[in-house]
Amino acid sequence: MSATPHLVDLSAYLATPSEAELEFRRLFPAAAPRVIMDIGACEGEDSIRFTRLYPQAKVFAFEPLPSNQTLVRANLARYDAKRVELVPLALSNQQGEATFHVSSGRPPDLFAGKDWNYGNKSSSLLAPAGDGKIHGWVEFKEAITVPTGTLDQFCAERGIDRIDFIQMDVQGAELLVLAGAERMLPHLTAIWLEVSSRKIYQDQVLDHEITRFLRARGFALAHETYLADDVGEGDHLYVNTRQARVWPYLLAQRTRAGLRRLRRVAGKVKHALLRSS
Repeated sequence: MSATPHLVDLSAYLATPSEAELEFRRLFPAAAPRVIMDIGACEGEDSIRFTRLYPQAKVFAFEPLPSNQTLVRANLARYDAKRVELVPLALSNQQGEATFHVSSGRPPDLFAGKDWNYGNKSSSLLAPAGDGKIHGWVEFKEAITVPTGTLDQFCAERGIDRIDFIQMDVQGAELLVLAGAERMLPHLTAIWLEVSSRKIYQDQVLDHEITRFLRARGFALAHETYLADDVGEGDHLYVNTRQARVWPYLLAQRTRAGLRRLRRVAGKVKHALLRSS
């Protein structure tokens, strides 16, 4: 079995707003009660972030890897995140059990500092593609069996009839999770998830395919960001256009995008005038 990663001080990470947090702030006022799903919670760091941002929220942290579950429990106690519940389950498209491919490794440059847990963030229900390594240093030396379930089943069992937002980081298994949430999708307002434009895992569904799946169910791609072109990984935010509460956000997003285009055009015009003078 893989060794349990050590407990890391998350204070600096929590003090810096994530890009997802900035967008959710624009979508959801902090005062109202929220239902939040952190799917692929890893060490619970973003579950803690969201319960701080939304003090009346109930946050469900789904994490199937036992060593990470130990860290989630320790972090929830350490940061007094009483409104977060750890759910030791891999969400997928069916109930049962599945093979879970456990990641490990450490990059040569230690870009997040020497104490950060690097190797525990890429485990997946999908096997790695290619030579079995990601970014040249993430390895998959172990596979374990984990329990699986669907989001629809979980919500039915808990009597949950709506979800304000989901943050999902399941390393290529996004469509499996969404396929197991068909009943809840109309009652979900926003989804932030990690995507990729190239296959990092076997049978991985790429970014444009996820967009197509969600668009057919009434969701619009409202925000996107990518790492360097050679990496192919990024994040998408989708909002449910059938819910009126997202319309002001979408209008503001489009207004900001229009202003950015105008600034680019104005810059090009100014540059052309300077060159001609």
